[in-house]
Amino acid sequence: MINISKPFFTLLCCGMLASCGKPPVGPPTVQPNLLMVTFDTLRADHLGAYGSDAGLTPNFDALAARSVMFDNAYAVSSTTSPSHATIFSGLYPNEHGVLKNGVVLSQDVTTVAEVLRDNGYSTAAFVSSYAVHQQFDLGQGFDLYDQDFNFPRRRLGVLTAEAASEWISDQPNDKPWCVWVHFMDPHNPYRQPAEYLDPYITQELEGNDLDMASYKGAVAYMDSALPTLLGSIDTQQAAAGTLMAITADHGELFGEHGHFGHGTGLYQDLVRVPLIFNHSTLQASRFTKNVGLIDFAPTVLDLLNIKFGVEVSGISLLPFTGEGVATARPLFMQRRIFDEESIAPIFEKIGANVQGPQWSIIDGGYKLIMAPDAGEIELYHLIVDPDELTNLADVESEANQLRRMQKLLSGMLEAQTLRASITDLSPEVLQNLEQLGYAK
Repeated sequence: MINISKPFFTLLCCGMLASCGKPPVGPPTVQPNLLMVTFDTLRADHLGAYGSDAGLTPNFDALAARSVMFDNAYAVSSTTSPSHATIFSGLYPNEHGVLKNGVVLSQDVTTVAEVLRDNGYSTAAFVSSYAVHQQFDLGQGFDLYDQDFNFPRRRLGVLTAEAASEWISDQPNDKPWCVWVHFMDPHNPYRQPAEYLDPYITQELEGNDLDMASYKGAVAYMDSALPTLLGSIDTQQAAAGTLMAITADHGELFGEHGHFGHGTGLYQDLVRVPLIFNHSTLQASRFTKNVGLIDFAPTVLDLLNIKFGVEVSGISLLPFTGEGVATARPLFMQRRIFDEESIAPIFEKIGANVQGPQWSIIDGGYKLIMAPDAGEIELYHLIVDPDELTNLADVESEANQLRRMQKLLSGMLEAQTLRASITDLSPEVLQNLEQLGYAK
């Protein structure tokens, strides 16, 4: 487990990290830097560290091997903007109001970047997709927001890593910095260099099979960008080093449960994501307890020994890394909302009924998925059925479990304060999102 004493980093001495970069400027800060990385559309099971034997991610796997790693981390949504808003705010989608892509995050929501900026950090973001464009205000708290796309509405990960690395290398060591790097590569359409896609693509592949093969190449390409990014950290002279917090916003479906893509459901391959924390003072360790990305920001700030300063629904995960220190709590997830005119076309295209809200909760080894307006209810025993193949909602012997899970879900929904959200998007925003493959 993590060997931590509070305050977490104040025991660090100058010169802990060797440097091969520029000469230091001024006295070194005793406050750690922060690198936050979010991979867009990355399934945990395609990473070697999470069980894949495809050899796609040697760089991520090497980093995970020397990090604090959570085997069962869950995104709150299978859609980019709602998930990222939760990652940075520690609030559920109902609470921060971003219920689908294209919705602007309210200025009265406090983000981790705002907290760090107010605590003396230089802040910068380097993103790779229009879905997290600055106009949607996920950039709250960032002094610099770099969205220099090399394709319409997106940027290749290697270019994003290079831009972030250049900024990091130019930072003095007498002021801590916070950087968010967002990689879009595993998101369809796959536009990576042929040298990464061709090893997985054969001439006869088409449709979903072609997408599955291309996805592997895109994940491999994404991983190839990490050495540039991680190498820039080695140029820093700051004695307190750099805390790295790395995760993904959601996964992807390739025909599982008869569905394709993401955003339309809350199955495991859509919401189970990687989550690792790395710093020279953190002992490499793995934890199997279920945790949620709503706890990402509170955990980062706890590791930095900085108070959030506002009330949030997320909690620090540090107690969960001890033995018998914390009791696991139910995990809540929520599907994005869809406009009424999109429901029928989506059902016709991929067979997913996206009418009304859909929620999910995981507790005690069970997972409940409910969509009341669509008349759908699913109950899975994840311990014996991790692939969610057997729906137990109508099994008489599981009736008590079903009622228990429904009661838990009802309680979590009642505890959330719904923030007013403007979900009518402009024609320009709709057009850009549709070009990225997002329905209304």
